[in-house]
Amino acid sequence: MENKEATTILNKLIKEVESFGISIKKDSIIEDLKKLREIALKEENPRMVKATRLTYEHIEANDGFYIPIPADEPIDGFEDSNLGQEEPDNSEEAQKESLLYLLSIMKDPTNKINHMELKEYNDMMKNYAELY
Repeated sequence: MENKEATTILNKLIKEVESFGISIKKDSIIEDLKKLREIALKEENPRMVKATRLTYEHIEANDGFYIPIPADEPIDGFEDSNLGQEEPDNSEEAQKESLLYLLSIMKDPTNKINHMELKEYNDMMKNYAELY
């Protein structure tokens, strides 16, 4: 994101998740994502608005981040989602790694690949909410 405050928030989030994981800093992560969403609203970036909202709602509802990093290529039958491929890795480390990846692509949501991966994360979070 171009906004300096957004960049500061994202850098803070990345450091907190790297250092403490998700569960220890859950409330702080949620509050920072809400602030980031407000900035995305002002910047009129609907995909970022949705990504930040779905992320903090997912963490709030599930006490973790159970969305895998998007696959490089779709798997037959799962073109729109990685959910259901196999038994997901729900370890704290896998959650942390996926959330860190999501936060890193949020830094430049206008990049074509990041834009597509944000959409994929959004789809997976919506599907997860419907399934669970």
